[in-house]
Amino acid sequence: MAKQFYTLGEVLAVARNHPFYNRDVKYPLSPKEVLSVTSAAQSSDDEFQQYPIIDKKNIFSVIETLAADDSPENTFRQSSYTSVTGGGWSRGVPMLFLTDSAENRRQRESIGALIEAVGIVQPTDWILNIHVSGYLYRSLDLLTDALEYAGGTILCAGGDMSAELATKTLIQYRCNFLTGPVTELIKLSRHISGLPSEIRSQVQITKILYTSEPLLQSQRSLLMEIFNSPAIYSGLGSAEAGFWAVSNSQLTDHAEDVDTAEDGADFIYDTRTMHVEILTRSSPEGNSPLNQPVAEGKPGAIVLTSLQRLRNPLVRYNSGDIGSLHPLPAKAQTQIAPERVPYLRLLRIYGRDKQFSFNWGSNYFHYDTIHKMMQTEEFGILQWQILLGWEQGVQGVESMEVRILRESSSTKDSILPEDELEAQIKFSFLVITNPYFRVVIVNDVNDFERSGTGRKVTRVVDRR
Repeated sequence: MAKQFYTLGEVLAVARNHPFYNRDVKYPLSPKEVLSVTSAAQSSDDEFQQYPIIDKKNIFSVIETLAADDSPENTFRQSSYTSVTGGGWSRGVPMLFLTDSAENRRQRESIGALIEAVGIVQPTDWILNIHVSGYLYRSLDLLTDALEYAGGTILCAGGDMSAELATKTLIQYRCNFLTGPVTELIKLSRHISGLPSEIRSQVQITKILYTSEPLLQSQRSLLMEIFNSPAIYSGLGSAEAGFWAVSNSQLTDHAEDVDTAEDGADFIYDTRTMHVEILTRSSPEGNSPLNQPVAEGKPGAIVLTSLQRLRNPLVRYNSGDIGSLHPLPAKAQTQIAPERVPYLRLLRIYGRDKQFSFNWGSNYFHYDTIHKMMQTEEFGILQWQILLGWEQGVQGVESMEVRILRESSSTKDSILPEDELEAQIKFSFLVITNPYFRVVIVNDVNDFERSGTGRKVTRVVDRR
């Protein structure tokens, strides 16, 4: 029987012979060769630490070359599950990541088991999945499989189902569970909010599982209001790492060993499926390497080594997020099967690395600072996007447009009028009188530029 997860020694044995980590190797190992090198696999902590921290740009060129090489000897293209990463917040070039198809099925089964173990899905749940299917995007089938493995009954709406038809489906099939990316959840909830009360009352959602983007407090408040205070869950994953952690705040809220004053989200993961390092930079300079481990509970960069991806291993991969590691809270331990508890840990994510920033004009903007500013309660912002470019007709002059979708002032009178919001945004960006800085209030999520993969609202679109 195939293994559900692998040892670190087995992963490193394959990594030694993989073009991601050994540029003298042309093609990845065949399944028979993988079996051979892992049969007596050994490794040491010293060997593991010798592997450099990598990120998307380190392996992009290798993947690009392997994906385009149709030689019969190229095992990278054989019996593989394909998934694409859309390029991140700065809208970089998408990267195709290939995983052994059998490994991928086992990973979906194991995350489904974790979803069930932490109490997110019950056998009676009927789930409407409104994940979209964009350019080579796989979240619709991924979440469907995971939630089916967890024991739920799934209806797949997909990206072409209108909000009106999705609402009718929720009512007709008495769905109690909704899953989708944040943007699609907000789009559907805004539609339902405008319906007559006799129709709204027939939508009986008790659970929501969101993915793809962080959930702003204003977005959470809208979902809680429209769906009458459902339980809200989340999942953590990527094309490179797969779906590997879940969030159930009913098990992790107010954990004694977590600083609840920090703005973060708690995820539970199985240490048999992912080896997580929390590292900081070796010196204060922003371009210094990540190689200093931090004490348990302290924040740093999240670096991942998958123990479920063997044929194309992921070793010491910088996720781009900041987080901290903690023991599983006592509250969670009492509600999860005892045989699982020793393997589970809590990962608290605080957001993107502050290195993810951009220049505009003579100013340098930290993404993290902007993200927090956009969550100011009186702003009433449900979704936002920054577009950077060159001003049309004015040579050499940069422009910035901030697009904003707001809560309805008719339902929430505490939010600022539009002119005051615009003034506040301009002040925050230090551009009170710059004619090439614009704030645009939009009426629908479709007024944003969205990625070609997951149809996400890309936070920062840089056209320069």
